Amino acid sequence: MKELLNEIYRYLIPALCIVIAAYCVKHLLSSRAPKVTPAYFYDEQNGREYTITSWETSIGRSGACDIVLNYASVSRFHAVISKHKKGWVITDTHSSSGTFIKGKRIDEPTVVNDGDIVSFGGIALQFRIK
Repeated sequence: MKELLNEIYRYLIPALCIVIAAYCVKHLLSSRAPKVTPAYFYDEQNGREYTITSWETSIGRSGACDIVLNYASVSRFHAVISKHKKGWVITDTHSSSGTFIKGKRIDEPTVVNDGDIVSFGGIALQFRIK
């Protein structure tokens, strides 16, 4: 009886492993990240657009940021904008010069609406949703 079970398990366990691996690969290849609502910051001074390309986008002077604002008044890692159920939310990441929405300094994650003027270290950009 023990030998029969060994023979069954010898083929059953590898077969189950193959089925599980195939299931995992199928789902890895078929699942795609949800699309981000197209949004961007518009610089009225020079007509430049800074596109928000993911659910969470970093903003700052550092080249490691998703949106690079190369101004001395902007901190290296100044702020983050992220998509939530309630809309787009900006969080100041303890920048030295602050982040402002419609002229009001934000100290906690704050919803930003289409057309709002957002200031990063004195650099004013208009938030727009396409």
